[in-house]
Amino acid sequence: MSEFIATTDVCKADEKLGLVFGYAMVCKINGEPYFDTQGHHIPEDTMLRTLSKFMESGSVAKEMHSGEPVGKYVFAFPMTDEIADSLNIAVEKTGALVAMKPDNPETLAKFVSGEYTGFSIGGTNAVFEEVDES
Repeated sequence: MSEFIATTDVCKADEKLGLVFGYAMVCKINGEPYFDTQGHHIPEDTMLRTLSKFMESGSVAKEMHSGEPVGKYVFAFPMTDEIADSLNIAVEKTGALVAMKPDNPETLAKFVSGEYTGFSIGGTNAVFEEVDES
């Protein structure tokens, strides 16, 4: 068991709403498994279980994976190939879609300016498995 930090991707920061939208976890891009810079891949079924537990546990946002909470995830939607197909939606990426509401203007400003390009999503008890990429 180990700690993990998920791959994230901020897509839009909306100052008027005070929300930051994007992917909290990326599973696939163009139908192919996505591997982050540490070589980690989060399968869609794992993302579904993890996202559910994360939202049930309070969905706290931290600043760069440490310190005190700086916001909360107020929306979350799992986008898998199966869910996209059932909704008749074509997607290039699958993963956990979220909206995060920062608690203060300073944190929101870091997303708006592009200083922050990802979300702070982490967890414990991750089990990493070797994957044969051939």
